[in-house]
Amino acid sequence: MIRNWINGSIATCAFELKRSFTFQRNAVTAVLALFPPLMITILILAPKALDEPGIPYVEVVLIVLVALVCMLSLLLWATPNVYSELEGKSWTFISSRPGGRVSNFMGKFVAAVLSSFAVSFIAITLSVAIISQISTVEVKQPLRLWATLSGIFFIASCAYGAVFSMIGTVTYRRAMVVGVAYVMAWEGAVANLPALINRLTIRYHLQSLAMEWLAWVFPVDRQGYTLYYGDIKVGMHLAFIALITIASLCFGCYVIVNRQYITNDES
Repeated sequence: MIRNWINGSIATCAFELKRSFTFQRNAVTAVLALFPPLMITILILAPKALDEPGIPYVEVVLIVLVALVCMLSLLLWATPNVYSELEGKSWTFISSRPGGRVSNFMGKFVAAVLSSFAVSFIAITLSVAIISQISTVEVKQPLRLWATLSGIFFIASCAYGAVFSMIGTVTYRRAMVVGVAYVMAWEGAVANLPALINRLTIRYHLQSLAMEWLAWVFPVDRQGYTLYYGDIKVGMHLAFIALITIASLCFGCYVIVNRQYITNDES
């Protein structure tokens, strides 16, 4: 059974990636990937200098913009994992195959993560190259900045992709709306609370990892940060993210196996 799930997931992922090479999908990918470099270029070429001593505005804007396109791409490609099959009238065939539901869920999850990370990776690569070449402010260790951001956003793509995929199985008709509400309420508000509940958010752990791995870029008062948010080791942050990711995938698999979805023909 497990071998069928793995083989089916790989086949589904390959099919989804191959099917994604359309003009519309490529246009959306290009817009998302090129948006951060374009905004960074406009920011750098603005008449007023943005960087003051000790305040790396360009790097902060880079992280915010890449985070935005990463989340948007996952909302577009991870949340409709069930609804797209129902709309395409292929759900009956998938659900009738041995292990078809789990294979479809996991394969679409991996495809969404790879697509989202590709968007983030292109945006980071082009943005760091632009900052290094045309910015009047010297960038500290651009290759290290590029590698660190790529690692952080790969972790983010996996974690948020799992959560959004799970949401797609629970509230499949309004999965994107629920995903946006989750990001704004849970990841936006709860992650800022100086309480234990923020450990259940992904953003808190990614933010703390960024504080550790990008410490040479951002001059942050670490003592004040740990006093407000608490002090947790890097390994624990990675463990929490892995736990949230695995729990979301397991719950999504449980829901998609045990829930009966109504197709258009049945409705």
